[in-house]
Amino acid sequence: MTSRTLLTFALVILIPSAPHAQGGQEPQGRPDVASLLSDQLQAAPRLTVQEVMNRAIGLRDLAGADDLSPDGEASLRDLDSQLKTRLDAAHEAAPGSILFLAACHLQSEDPDVDLTARALLPLIGDDDDDIATAAAELLGNTVFRRSLDPDLEVERIAALLQSARDGDLAPERRLASALSVHRTGGGTERRQARAEMLAFLDSNDPRLRKLGALALGRIGEVIRGRLRTELRRIASLPGPEGALAEAYIEQEETKALHERKFANLLETYSGKSLPEDLAKLDAVMRMIESDHLEGQLVDRETMVQAAANGMLHHLDQHSAYLNSEFFKRFEQDLEAEYGGIGAYVDVDPQDGVFTITRPIYSGPAYKAGLQSDDKIVRIDDWPTLYEPREDIIKRLKGQPGTTVRLYVWRRGMDPILVERPTEDMVVEVDRAQISIPPLSELLLPGNVGLIDLREFSRVATEELRTTIKSMRERGMEALILDMRRNSGGLLTEARSVSDLFLPRGGVPVVSTETRQGTVDVLKTRANPVVPEDLPIVILTSRFTASAAEIVAGALQDHDRAVLVGQRSFGKGSVQTLYRLQGERDDEWQDKNNNGRWDDWEPITQDWNGNGEYDYAPRVKLTVARYVLPSGRSIHRELDEDGNLLSEGGVHPDVPVAMPRIEGWKWEERLRIQRKRSVREYVDARWDEHRELFHDLAFYDGKDDERYPDFDDFMASLETRLSRDDVRQLLRNEVRRRVQDERGAEFPGFDIQGDFQEDPQLQAAIRIALEKLGRSANDVPPFAQTFMVPVDDDGGASDLVAALPTADNIASTRANLKRALEGDGRVSKETLDYVLEIL
Repeated sequence: MTSRTLLTFALVILIPSAPHAQGGQEPQGRPDVASLLSDQLQAAPRLTVQEVMNRAIGLRDLAGADDLSPDGEASLRDLDSQLKTRLDAAHEAAPGSILFLAACHLQSEDPDVDLTARALLPLIGDDDDDIATAAAELLGNTVFRRSLDPDLEVERIAALLQSARDGDLAPERRLASALSVHRTGGGTERRQARAEMLAFLDSNDPRLRKLGALALGRIGEVIRGRLRTELRRIASLPGPEGALAEAYIEQEETKALHERKFANLLETYSGKSLPEDLAKLDAVMRMIESDHLEGQLVDRETMVQAAANGMLHHLDQHSAYLNSEFFKRFEQDLEAEYGGIGAYVDVDPQDGVFTITRPIYSGPAYKAGLQSDDKIVRIDDWPTLYEPREDIIKRLKGQPGTTVRLYVWRRGMDPILVERPTEDMVVEVDRAQISIPPLSELLLPGNVGLIDLREFSRVATEELRTTIKSMRERGMEALILDMRRNSGGLLTEARSVSDLFLPRGGVPVVSTETRQGTVDVLKTRANPVVPEDLPIVILTSRFTASAAEIVAGALQDHDRAVLVGQRSFGKGSVQTLYRLQGERDDEWQDKNNNGRWDDWEPITQDWNGNGEYDYAPRVKLTVARYVLPSGRSIHRELDEDGNLLSEGGVHPDVPVAMPRIEGWKWEERLRIQRKRSVREYVDARWDEHRELFHDLAFYDGKDDERYPDFDDFMASLETRLSRDDVRQLLRNEVRRRVQDERGAEFPGFDIQGDFQEDPQLQAAIRIALEKLGRSANDVPPFAQTFMVPVDDDGGASDLVAALPTADNIASTRANLKRALEGDGRVSKETLDYVLEIL
């Protein structure tokens, strides 16, 4: 957690009643250190112990911040002086206030340990278990071991040991005391504390044995005998305690393995210098440091990371070295959950202001009224202008249930309010546990369901299960699963998603093969939610990879789905994460008991002292290969020179390419969008034509005349784009606005996912309806907007397939004219457009 994050946290919890700017005026002056301290001491007796500790964390950063005082060091000295004065009179204060004072003072560079210990010692015997446990934990701070008065040290250890041995006290209280003794005592005291923990392990009460085993695991006790037995029992249980027990066991096994390897290394190289291969690497790094043009700009750690990545990428493109920051993002993407407001955000490149690009429609930001293109110009009392994107995001995230005040600027407001926001711009948002949606859906005409599944995060299966059930209740008769933008995710989720479509009873989904030849077959385990007679079509592209290829390939192999689109990426290898030897994650307080660190949770052990939660580096190593049920591998293979040996991937049953757009058209579209012409057109007409725009978002019949004042707008653009190109731009913006009002995202992106414009989706719809014994021509929105199939006999043939060859252009032109003059199954606009191309 950075100092800025702590400061924001402190501003929220310490001065909730601080005055804000009114009527465009600057905020009033902040309270001084004395006032802040007095306010917190008055509030402390009414708070829980955890709330007291949370407030203690933020006070010191707030006191030293420029926002409070121009001389931060002087403010901190003033704070320490007042803390000492208050601690000296601690016998007159409530227990919660004493805990607050002690926790604040122990954060200083040179705390008065004697004064603090005298204030805390009486609390070890408090009747409130939470108070006594917190006091025992604070007295386990290592600062006491270094410089406490000898008599006070004896009293401290004796009081903690007495608490640890008192069988009438709560077990958590006793173990907290024992752990503090073990952390800060001498050899004899540490043995006595360990004996108390072992006594818990001998108990007949399963709960006491569990607490004792976890405490022993925390102090690094050698895991063997009954401790191993108990930890294995705990590890078999679900929940964070089971995960913790499993981690202790793995840590012990890893430690033993590394000790053996280190012993072998010492034996091999005893009395020798670096091995020759490592000596070469060291020599290269020294050359870079001394002679490279930019050698002074890179440190050794960065060079080692680059060397590790070079080795791994030499083996394959998916193995990699993940430093702490990269692994943090990697882990959060897989978890797909965080505490925050629930919105996709970025800095707008047009004006440099932090902007909501789209709210998550199930999240608190949307429920509070925030919409796409809203500008967040201040968070609480902290302006966001010119601040780094990641720093702003950290302030938006936080503990679920806490409230954040956002100053929101919307288009049409006075531009001066961006820098000088007023109170009437405030939107209060209650943070929540946000689950990033892995999919979006829409029930298309003809009762064809479209689900855009974008990733296989930990919530993918349950979200997909719920969505399918809902769409079936609304009348879905066929399903199109769009995985064209799905780059994969968790293998376990790929198997679970396959369960939704394939029969239960051990139907193989995928196998993994290692270099040792071992094979692990993943099979279905649950009942499907999609009936066997409901048609499924899967859309794939060259961006469909990994877990998405497994699901598409498995359903194809079992004849459960028809694949439409393009060959998938060809990522058929399995990666496992390894933590580097000697590295360890920072420690934290798991306040929501989910077994993983969340941005808002306090750090209890910051190994490098940088104020941030740091993961240990990981190595992502390829260890196996996927094989589909039919025995085929989806993995793209290259030789040592990078030549293609096998293209891999999953091949579609019906290949359909997306249309290519000429470069000048892309540039022109971007030019118009940068000018915000399209957005301003919709903004100006939104209130008057809201109902019309909602209709156009779902279906506009490719009729540009349905858009108000289209001719005038087209002329104002002064563009070479066709009328239909401009209509598409307008439709995209209308859909963006409508999804905010309907509270649900449209599937896909740009024309992809829009049945009027997307030829791959059109092919999938045709196939799905044919399996139901129907035709797309029988559904008016499809008949009027699809590239309708025609041939010499008036039957079905794919017009898109007919276009590429020069030999059939003439006959295609004749067929189109005949259709135009005949039954009118194709709209005149569509035919005119194709004739113009031909």
